[in-house]
Amino acid sequence: MTDAPARSDELVLLETFSDPTQAHMARGLLDTNGIPSVMIDGAMAATGLVDAVGGVKLKVRAGDLASAKALLADPMAFEEMDWNEQDW
Repeated sequence: MTDAPARSDELVLLETFSDPTQAHMARGLLDTNGIPSVMIDGAMAATGLVDAVGGVKLKVRAGDLASAKALLADPMAFEEMDWNEQDW
């Protein structure tokens, strides 16, 4: 049995974070650049059990995955972002 390719609108895992703050920052960067994302298990951070569920997962649409990976890999992307403009 082979894995079927993901549909462009299917949510796929972009990254897993052990630090919820980093997950929120990554999500803000993606959203600012027009890439919608969904955070999974972020609420577990408040309980201190985030590691027990395997970290905070950030998912994006399969069609946005390559752009999202490139954006998070760009070290200047976080520095160029206006953090005061974020809707926390």
